[in-house]
Amino acid sequence: MKVVNASLSGDATLDDNFTKELFRLLDGLEEKYGRLSAFISTRADFSPDPREAISLYEEVLDGESDETTRILALQSLVTLLIEEKSEDQLIESRLAELKEISKEGSPEWEEYLDLLEEYHLS
Repeated sequence: MKVVNASLSGDATLDDNFTKELFRLLDGLEEKYGRLSAFISTRADFSPDPREAISLYEEVLDGESDETTRILALQSLVTLLIEEKSEDQLIESRLAELKEISKEGSPEWEEYLDLLEEYHLS
């Protein structure tokens, strides 16, 4: 929670310190439990480098079969791909994947539609 609050505070130094603390904690957890999707996603969520975050979300998607985890990772990945103005083919491919695993009428479906609209507006 400290990391989230620091991130929202607008204080870059405080944010950087808590992010480094979080990454050290994640390093320890990965050393103890292995490279789990939850740890990788958390690292991606707080990475200051969009390219690194994209790579981490792709790593989650490459090794994860849990549908909920895949949906969350895809939503975050597509958001970053749109923000970073990545290649259309890559964005469209990930959007298609998200559409395929989201159930129509669900919150995930609504998020898919929002991302699709954001992509077309960018």
